[in-house]
Amino acid sequence: MLDFMKILFISALMPYPLHSGGQVRVYNLLSRLSRNHEITLVTFLRDLSEKRFEENLSFCKKIITVYRGHAWQPGYVIRSLLGTKPLLMVSYDHEELRQEIAKELAMGNYDLVHIEPWYVWPSMPRTDVPVVASTHNIEYEVYTEFVRRLRVLALRPGYYWDVIKLRYWEEKIWKLSSRVVSVSEDDARVIRNHVGSRPVVSVVPNGVDVTSFRFTIRKRKRQPVFLFVGSFAWMQNRDALSWLMKSIWPILRRRYPGSSMRIVGRSLPIGLRSVVQREQAVLLEDVENINEEFQHADILLAPIRVGGGTSFKVLEAMASGLPVVTTPLGAAGLNVSHGQELLIGQTADEIVALVDKLITLPKMYREMARKARKTIERDYAWENIATSLDRLWYETAKNHS
Repeated sequence: MLDFMKILFISALMPYPLHSGGQVRVYNLLSRLSRNHEITLVTFLRDLSEKRFEENLSFCKKIITVYRGHAWQPGYVIRSLLGTKPLLMVSYDHEELRQEIAKELAMGNYDLVHIEPWYVWPSMPRTDVPVVASTHNIEYEVYTEFVRRLRVLALRPGYYWDVIKLRYWEEKIWKLSSRVVSVSEDDARVIRNHVGSRPVVSVVPNGVDVTSFRFTIRKRKRQPVFLFVGSFAWMQNRDALSWLMKSIWPILRRRYPGSSMRIVGRSLPIGLRSVVQREQAVLLEDVENINEEFQHADILLAPIRVGGGTSFKVLEAMASGLPVVTTPLGAAGLNVSHGQELLIGQTADEIVALVDKLITLPKMYREMARKARKTIERDYAWENIATSLDRLWYETAKNHS
């Protein structure tokens, strides 16, 4: 065990319940690192009712909350349009919280501040305490792709201006940090190309609680169950589901009569909801234990075309023995290979062909599931990942002293 430290951890969202990848990541890291360190959690609330989840975070020494709400509020939008910061950052710019953090830093004798992700920086006061900034994606790349796909052309100039501001601040905050953490080597490479050798950029990947996801090999079915998982608060999941429903699932329905498509996710827009109903897919918005859905399904479909970082749904499916068919972006940043731990296709026809292979080649299906689980146990177990972050914290604090 490394030396005991006092950590101020600032999170963009309440780390419980585990409904999104960001919540899964922060919860699993804090629950393990709090065994060695005293951690004060500072977190933003999208709804005041989230305060009730503080009791699920009792491993933190102290919890400080501030109400943020959702980003698309008139006040945030106006401040973004009139100011130099993008909307994403403006919604995390809170003077009340900045004063609260300053008070904590002045009185708490903290060894290190960790912000997750980096865009909560606007609420950070000036401090001599070293700051580790974590990034889940290269955000400006994600938003650039979103704007490129925007159908309403008249809106593109305004969105592109917001992306320009986002890129400026994202790159600036990388440089201002004592250390930068990315979730994949692909993202780390982008950051290093911009910042050079300072600050140090380290990879702390997303992971899986291997004890929670039971590994089983599915028996071959004549009527396969397909699964899609994702929070629809994020544009990449909305885009993926739209493509799946319009271009991939209709082919699979015809090819495998009696098959079913189950969609797990919250905050589905009305337009997409009607598409799901028309295509006779099953929408599940209140799934408490995703492991049960993984066990019930035969193939996870993750046709991701927008985004970055790494995909929790892909990692968790691999841990469960559920074969994955995804895109190059869906497998990006993971230590996996096409045909080994999962299958990767770029077009709708390629994805359907890969599904055919999995269904008609049971030996390949079983071998892929076993290889995927071994990779998860070796590279993506939370216990090992938390140890890596522990070491990173220690090195950053030590080098700063």
